[in-house]
Amino acid sequence: MNDLNKLINEIISEDQEIREEIELLDLKYKLIDELINFRKSYKLSQSEFADMIKVKQQMISRFEKGEVDPRLSFISKILHGMKKEIVIRDEDYINVNNITPINRKKPIFQPREYKLVI
Repeated sequence: MNDLNKLINEIISEDQEIREEIELLDLKYKLIDELINFRKSYKLSQSEFADMIKVKQQMISRFEKGEVDPRLSFISKILHGMKKEIVIRDEDYINVNNITPINRKKPIFQPREYKLVI
């Protein structure tokens, strides 16, 4: 690992605000990658995908370049066009479905999972 990476990781580990901002950017670029990969796998141009979800081609282009911070309604259209969904769950969620149950007097805490299907 070079010195720049060490410095960046040190800053991220020390500053919660920067870490959260990077996590949000990471999520945005994962969605962009998903869209590009989806379009390529179905051999769709930006214009064809835009027509599918009823937006202008320019919006798809600007989003894929990372030039805009889109509204939830735009992200919803993209996800709907890719036949994807958003799953929202607690950060502290632990999947206990594959663990052998133990007889207990108190039930195991199973956090709620929110699912938004588009």
